Amino acid sequence: MLQSGFRPLQSIETALLRVLSDILAAVDRGVFASLVLLDLSAAFDMVDHDILLQRLQTSFGIGGTALKWFQSYLTSRTQYVRRGTVRSTIVQLICGVPQGSVLGPMLFIMYTPDLVSLIQQYCLSPHLYADDTQTYGASGPSDVGALLQKVTGCLTAVADWMSANRLQLNPDKTEFTWRTSPQSQHRLPTSGRSIPTSVFNSLVSALVLSRLDYCNSLLIDLPVTSSVYSQSKMPQQGSFST
Repeated sequence: MLQSGFRPLQSIETALLRVLSDILAAVDRGVFASLVLLDLSAAFDMVDHDILLQRLQTSFGIGGTALKWFQSYLTSRTQYVRRGTVRSTIVQLICGVPQGSVLGPMLFIMYTPDLVSLIQQYCLSPHLYADDTQTYGASGPSDVGALLQKVTGCLTAVADWMSANRLQLNPDKTEFTWRTSPQSQHRLPTSGRSIPTSVFNSLVSALVLSRLDYCNSLLIDLPVTSSVYSQSKMPQQGSFST
């Protein structure tokens, strides 16, 4: 199962190693790799109880007393919001898995196995860590357009699947990027050779300003002649590729 979240001997490290290894292997072959990072909004809170119970029965063969136990665990839960002494009306929960428990993450993983097979239908590679989904593929320079169409079709199908299962993609945190060697960047589609302004600002803030501002409070009121900067501490020249 291509899921690294909440499983023995699996972690975010193993997920990153798998995806990074596959993409680097594609780049080493001289082809283009595309990577889509999908993010869900309040994923654990959106799990539909009826859909989950049906999936436990049909996909995992859980029935009888065990299924009734899961049903008892999920149902008859209520919630309300309180601010100071004011409290909202108590409502019955029909969705969401309890967080902070061992079963919560496992039930979410069992809610989303169909997502893997759906992405694979488009000849793309999926890898999941809990509710984060990485989808990637590769193609030669002459087939970049076809790969982009596959990615677009896959994202549409994933969005439809999410909607049918009461999950919601977070478009603000969903990212798409091309990966290739510096020598092949000029062969990328024009739309894939730039990054959004918000992403560029984040990169500058994280990689440039953080170094310029590091410990600068110690330099207050010091004369310029006393401010000595080691050249070895300055950021090295480099490049980013999309």
